[in-house]
Amino acid sequence: MDPRVSLIGYNLQIKEIKHSDQGDYTCQIGDGTQGDLIHTIEILMPPSIQIVPPSGQVVTRKGGPVFFECKANGNPTPTVQWSKKDGLLPSGLQVETGHMLNINEVQRQDAGIYLCTASNGIGQPVTGEVKLHVLYPPEVSVLRSWVNSGEGLEAKLNCVVHADPPAEVTWYQDSFQLQPTDRRIMSKNSQTHTLTIKNVQLSDFGNYSCLVSNSIGRDKRYIELSGKPGPPKIISPQYSNPHEHDLKWVVQSVFPIVEVRILYRKVMINNSYHHPGQWHDLLVKPSQTFSVSTSERTQWYRLHNLQADSAYECLVQTKNQHGYGELSDLHQWYTSPRGRRIVLSKASVKSVKSFALLWTCIWIFSRLIV
Repeated sequence: MDPRVSLIGYNLQIKEIKHSDQGDYTCQIGDGTQGDLIHTIEILMPPSIQIVPPSGQVVTRKGGPVFFECKANGNPTPTVQWSKKDGLLPSGLQVETGHMLNINEVQRQDAGIYLCTASNGIGQPVTGEVKLHVLYPPEVSVLRSWVNSGEGLEAKLNCVVHADPPAEVTWYQDSFQLQPTDRRIMSKNSQTHTLTIKNVQLSDFGNYSCLVSNSIGRDKRYIELSGKPGPPKIISPQYSNPHEHDLKWVVQSVFPIVEVRILYRKVMINNSYHHPGQWHDLLVKPSQTFSVSTSERTQWYRLHNLQADSAYECLVQTKNQHGYGELSDLHQWYTSPRGRRIVLSKASVKSVKSFALLWTCIWIFSRLIV
C-alpha cells in the first residue's frame, strides 16, 4: 500500500528510495512452482556523524586524560579521521584515523578545536568539531633574567604569563611588594606583563620577582636589575687555527666596558683521565661594537701562542663603571686546522665541565672573601 511502490508490467518500481528499502525482493510468478527470483537492493548512503560529547565542548585540567568520539554512519562504512585546526595533534601527527581520539596527559598547548571528518566516497565528506578548553596553573617565563640599566635611564622588566583561569600578577623588589607610581608603571600586552622603571636610581637596583597566581596554582620568576654588565655569552666556534683562537662574546651593558678578564687553559683529557693545565689570567681592553636598541656589546680578542691539536677552555668576565658582572659559561675549543675537529668522548667532556664548575665556585668564593 506504499504509494512509492508500483508494478509496471513485470517490473517493480520504487520511488524516493529510503534506507529502509534496502534488502531482498522476491519475484514470484503463478503458484511459484517455477521458482522465485530474488533481487537485492543495497542503498549507498553518504556519511553522517555524531560527536560525543554532543555539546562539542570539553573542559579539563592540565595533566588529566580526555577522549573524543566521532560516531559515523553511512554505506559503505565511512573512514573517520581526526585533525586539529591550526596545528598538529598532541601526538605530533597531522591526522589520526579512528572513531576515538585519546589524549593521556593534557597540556595547555593541546587546547583548541579538533575536527572529525568522515568520508566513504558517496557525496561529500562531513566534518564536526570539538573545542577543548584546558584549565592550568600559571606558567611564567622571563625574556631576560638579567636587565642592565643605569642612573637616569629607563628599565623594562618582562614576565610572560600563560594561565587559565586568568592570573593575577604581583611585582616585588626583594621581599617588598611594589605599587604603581609615576616612576613605576605596570602594564600588560597580551601575555607579557611589564614593569617599567623610569629615571632609574641606585635604590632601584636589586632582585625583582613577578608572582603569578590563579585559582589552580601559582608560579614565580626572578629578574636582576643591575648597573653591572650581564654574563657574557661566548659565540666563538669550537675549533680554531693551530696556534690562535678568535674569542668572541656578546654582553649586555648600557655603559662602556672598561676591562675584560679572560681565563683560559689547556686541558689534557682522554677516556681515562683529565689533567687541566695552568690558568692564564688576562686583563684586556678588546675591540667592540654596540647596539643601542638592545644595549648589547659584541667584543672579540685573539688568543696567541696556543698548541696545535689541543683542547682548551676559557671563562670571560666584563667590567663597567659599576663593577664586574657575572662569569660566562665555560667555553671549550680545539686547536686544529680549520675543518678538522678533535672528537672527545662524552665521558671526557662531562669530566671537563664538572671540573670547570668546581673551579668556578672556588674562584667566586675566593673573590667574596677578598
